[in-house]
Amino acid sequence: MTRKRTSEFEADVARVARSCLASQARRLSRALTRHYNDRLRPLGLNIAEMNLLVAVAATGPVQPAGLARALDLEKSTLSRNLQRLADRGWVVVRDNPEDRGDLVEATRSGERLLEQAIPLLSLIHI
Repeated sequence: MTRKRTSEFEADVARVARSCLASQARRLSRALTRHYNDRLRPLGLNIAEMNLLVAVAATGPVQPAGLARALDLEKSTLSRNLQRLADRGWVVVRDNPEDRGDLVEATRSGERLLEQAIPLLSLIHI
């Protein structure tokens, strides 16, 4: 059953479509992601992987749980992205000798990749 739309309802919908900050922020985020991904693509890297690799390299050996909190990532998202980085040889996940769980650390290959990627990001102007 279709409800008849009122002009007030249509005006409200149009106003929200124009001015909703959450919608605008999501569109901006997608646009920024496309720009960064275009720049990083030649390195076989995307901005989500870059952010994760930077966080790992900046902190040194780090527990995944702390990384997830610092980056505000769901555990499943972090695990999937770390696995992609590990599969490419950019990070290593190893047992934590001082605690339960694992530690994640950037490899030399991951650090070399960052040395190539960081200058590319400084060239982005929107």
